[in-house]
Amino acid sequence: MSRRALLAVALVLAVFGLMGGAPAAAHGIGGRTDLPLPAWQLAWAAGFSVASSFVALGVFWSQPRLQAAASGRVLIDLRQPGIRILEVAAKLAGVVVFGVVIYAGWLGNPNGAVNIAGDALLIWFWVGLQMVAFLVGDVWRAFNPYPTIADSAAWVWAKLRGEELASIDAERKPTLWPAVAAIFAYLWFELAYHSTDSPRAIAWFLTVYSLAMLGGAVVKGRGWVRTADGFAVLFATLAAMAPLFRDDAGQLRRRVPLSGLSRLPDVAGTVPFVLVVLGSTTFDGFTRSSLWLDIGGDRVGWSRTLTSTLGLVVVVGLVGMVYSIAISAMAAITEEEPAVLSRVFGPTLVPIAAAYAVAHYFSLLVLDGQRMFIRISDPFGRGWDLFGTADYTIDWTLVSPAVIAWVQTLGIAIGHVFAVAAAHDVAISRWNHALAVRSQYPMLAVMVLYTVLGLFLLLGA
Repeated sequence: MSRRALLAVALVLAVFGLMGGAPAAAHGIGGRTDLPLPAWQLAWAAGFSVASSFVALGVFWSQPRLQAAASGRVLIDLRQPGIRILEVAAKLAGVVVFGVVIYAGWLGNPNGAVNIAGDALLIWFWVGLQMVAFLVGDVWRAFNPYPTIADSAAWVWAKLRGEELASIDAERKPTLWPAVAAIFAYLWFELAYHSTDSPRAIAWFLTVYSLAMLGGAVVKGRGWVRTADGFAVLFATLAAMAPLFRDDAGQLRRRVPLSGLSRLPDVAGTVPFVLVVLGSTTFDGFTRSSLWLDIGGDRVGWSRTLTSTLGLVVVVGLVGMVYSIAISAMAAITEEEPAVLSRVFGPTLVPIAAAYAVAHYFSLLVLDGQRMFIRISDPFGRGWDLFGTADYTIDWTLVSPAVIAWVQTLGIAIGHVFAVAAAHDVAISRWNHALAVRSQYPMLAVMVLYTVLGLFLLLGA
């Protein structure tokens, strides 16, 4: 048997180690507090899964693989006239849908139970596109309305002045720090604000967010929206794990899943961006725990918002601190600068962010997400039935509680195994095999900690 086959077998056994401790039965529709699995058993199985994958990688993965596999193979040239027409149609569709959601938020029925704004933003956009991003590719890039609006305005302005349209790359030096602020603003709105599902609140958020994006494009150039839009940056970052991507030449390529992480641009703010996303999802799980219910479970209104804001900031800070400690320990082992190692290994946390998205939001997407069939026929809550789906009944049995439990648990486990693999590949591309393995002990501890903590929060411990 080849070394690659042995590695695959070892990783599969690691996952099955977790499956041995995964839930054999569960009830409810995917809530994290209703899975009757002993926390200690799950923690043991999860730790065994991640540790086993680390051992297997150390033994069988002695040469870097992801960087070479990241180029992939060409599937189709997207510069063909027919495809360009489809791209224009997609951009226009993105602008139209964005306009519908904004209109629904401001002028539709103020009752969030019959307005499309909440489901469109909080479920299909936020949750659905995250999963599409890491499973397929960066689909949002084709529909994102902000670049379309910014590019169109810049083109018109250049024509009026009789000038050539400036290159995006020449307009500004890339930095993701504005995207860090942008995604944190959304996460605060989703997880801390006390009236997230209100159509008017959604309209306020989207309006302010849009003004920040498009206003920045006016001041700093249209390239601003490529690196300041937190949503676009998140979907593009998650898509580095996906099998499909568009290269700079406009060609659609397929590649080995996970390999794109090795080519994520080293742009200022990338690591803080990933840590904010990770910390926010950790906080989301923490809010289901009995400890948080004791702290802020009975708070309402702005009191709840203030408490949740403090909790969000603290948890994000703790996640960042744990990562910094691991990087400092790695620096001591390898005698390299912590700041350099932090940037290099930051992308290896992306699979954990994807795993948490699956674990926390899978049931929300497949069950509550069915409301979109109803909403599209009556987007503004005015009693319409545009497409004959207003009477659609949500099938709450579409996936069983057991399936939800399996997806949540295995999602976290597999995501952390992928993170360990990505970190190991980076390490052996920088150091000799023995030093590379030793350097990953601190990261292994972080991965095990994230795994166990994530699954404890999944159970609402």
